[in-house]
Amino acid sequence: MNRPRPLARRLSAIEKQRDTRHLMHAHRLTDGRTVRLSSLDMLDALHDGLALDGEHVTEPPSGLVRTMALLDPEADPSMMGRLMLGVAAEWCAAYDEERPVALRTDKGEGANA
Repeated sequence: MNRPRPLARRLSAIEKQRDTRHLMHAHRLTDGRTVRLSSLDMLDALHDGLALDGEHVTEPPSGLVRTMALLDPEADPSMMGRLMLGVAAEWCAAYDEERPVALRTDKGEGANA
């Protein structure tokens, strides 16, 4: 006789399938919390943030961008991890300080160099 699985197991399996489809990964924040973020959504936010270089930000950054600005740099020291963190942090700071986004210095080097 086929007994139905417990509800918790079924919900866990559904969540795992959803996470796989959306390329969800756990990320640690500077305050110690762990959040699950979609890699595709993060890349989309990175693309939007890079396009803002030199622009005055008039709309507040999304919740995803604010979360990305809180990523723990020690948790992902890769080039992509540092790039996503740097762009998101600069985007948020530029909006909060009502100034243009500055991803490069006058010498053409990165803002975090």
